Amino acid sequence: MQPAQIAKIAAAGFLGSMYMDSKFLLSRDWNQIKAAVRMEAYHYLRKFRGKLNYYWRFKEKATANPDKVFLVFEDQSWTFKDMERASSKLARWFMSKGVKKGDVVCLMHQNHPSLFVAQFALMKIGAIPALINNNLTEAALIHCIKVAKSNFFVFDPIYAGNVQPCVKELSDAGIEIWGYGESQNSMPFAETVTKGILDKFSDEEISEEYIANTQYGDPAMLIYTSGTTGLPKPAIVEHVRLNIGALSYMGIHGVYATDRVYCCLPLYHSSGQIVAAAVALQSGATLIIARKFSVTKFWEDCVRHDVTVMVYIGEICRYLLSQPFHPAENKHRVRMAYGNGMRPDVWNRFRDRFGVGKISEFYAATEGPSSLFNPNTNEFGSGAVGFRGILTRVLTGELKIIKIDPISEEPVRDKHGYCVQCDYDEQGELLVVIKKGGPLEFKGYYKNEQATNKKILTNVFAKNDAYFRTGDLLKLTKDGFFIFGDRIGDTFRWKSENVSTAEVAQVLGLYPGVAEANVYGATVPNHDGRAGMAAIVMQQGVQVDFQDLYAYLKKRLPRYAIPIFLRFVPSMEMTGTFKQRKVEYRDQGIDLSKITPDEPVFWQSGNTYVPFSKEASDQIEQGKARL
Repeated sequence: MQPAQIAKIAAAGFLGSMYMDSKFLLSRDWNQIKAAVRMEAYHYLRKFRGKLNYYWRFKEKATANPDKVFLVFEDQSWTFKDMERASSKLARWFMSKGVKKGDVVCLMHQNHPSLFVAQFALMKIGAIPALINNNLTEAALIHCIKVAKSNFFVFDPIYAGNVQPCVKELSDAGIEIWGYGESQNSMPFAETVTKGILDKFSDEEISEEYIANTQYGDPAMLIYTSGTTGLPKPAIVEHVRLNIGALSYMGIHGVYATDRVYCCLPLYHSSGQIVAAAVALQSGATLIIARKFSVTKFWEDCVRHDVTVMVYIGEICRYLLSQPFHPAENKHRVRMAYGNGMRPDVWNRFRDRFGVGKISEFYAATEGPSSLFNPNTNEFGSGAVGFRGILTRVLTGELKIIKIDPISEEPVRDKHGYCVQCDYDEQGELLVVIKKGGPLEFKGYYKNEQATNKKILTNVFAKNDAYFRTGDLLKLTKDGFFIFGDRIGDTFRWKSENVSTAEVAQVLGLYPGVAEANVYGATVPNHDGRAGMAAIVMQQGVQVDFQDLYAYLKKRLPRYAIPIFLRFVPSMEMTGTFKQRKVEYRDQGIDLSKITPDEPVFWQSGNTYVPFSKEASDQIEQGKARL
């Protein structure tokens, strides 16, 4: 064969591979597959060595690089050695109080190094920290401690006001209550663990016997659901899940030992604990924690601490976009933002304004058996919560999207009683196959069989098969991108059509002057279904041109999806993890007796919106006005 012929064949092969890659996005698939293979190999090596316990990850880093900075908080730096010694002292104090391997110990702390000291102290003696939302008090706080079946409760004394009303009921239930944290104030109702007390205990390493031979299913910690509806439930986070989560997020997003990872998210939630802290620990990066999210100090913190990677959730990026120009916003070195819940309408505007080259979105649930990832550097695929090309989908096949009845919110079944899979670009509920005995087997909610069973769907595509119900509506494009639609229950029915609250909120969010929009369906007397309603926060000083707003919505939404009612609120009700609360707004609906006068309601009239008065409400109630 002549050299010219060889060159032609090589060129044809190269062009062919480029064509296949552009058609099937094989390189994207391959990058995720490589990360998954490395994660699996590393995981099984740990299992073979008997080192599945999450605390081994910290111990290994502390042994290899004891003087490297593990944690930065305000003006404090904690090396691995500092954290190791402090947690050993507290571990010995816990043991002196009767805490033993397998015990659940509830922790209620702020974002502060003391939380890591406490949770590592418990982990190194084989106890299980249960991380409680520090905004809770009274019934909700008591519920969280009791549902964890814990005999021990430790809180930062700055939350004494939250805890004091609960003391009698907790004490009557036999629960020990201790104060430990940033504050060392003494309290009449609980012993405070002070530096003086801890100095009596050795800081030598704790015996490895407590963390040896951890098995699949052994819980590392309990993390509570956010409580957007109902009381929080503790989800089991196994050592294996922490390890695999840290490995996969680190590998696919691309976090390295040289990075400085900024977290302003609450550390009692999986986004702070797993997505930020565990990933930083696994990679050997330095973790920088803020006491809380501050929209005015965010970029100052990033510059001050030389941040290279930021972790986001929910509305954080929208809040930052809504602010006027800040001198620090173009002086930082942040190369990547990774997290979940960035709305498509924010995605490219955020990247363009702040110069963050890579946005890496993921989709997951604390207790869920799988994840989706979308590392993104341009507009192609922006807004998707995950990507799985044809290669990955053929190799794994654990994700399915099924049709859901919009009225009953239950799966549609065919004549054989099996679920019906959605086509490309058709929205349905995302399911994940449950594999018995695997490293990410769904373990459910801690000692709550009823709540666990609600998340399992059986006889889906075959007799006795089982899938995890995400409760989320997604669709899969032909390119392999997963697009988030809504939570089941957030989509509502109006004029015989299904309305996606997420889609409407995205459109409203792009209207000039709108800072936030929370869309939901409101019950209307004498009408079937729910009418579209939006709670809106406007940017400061912006006045609404209602005729222009309606014209804008009419161009971008089908008529049935245009909100009929608008409620203007000074700020949005949020959970502690920056998720919008819909239940309160939905329950209040258009009932003006439940809405304060400083939150005016408008309703659609012709091609504009006008004030919704008591007289108009009465007309609807009496059946004299039809929408």
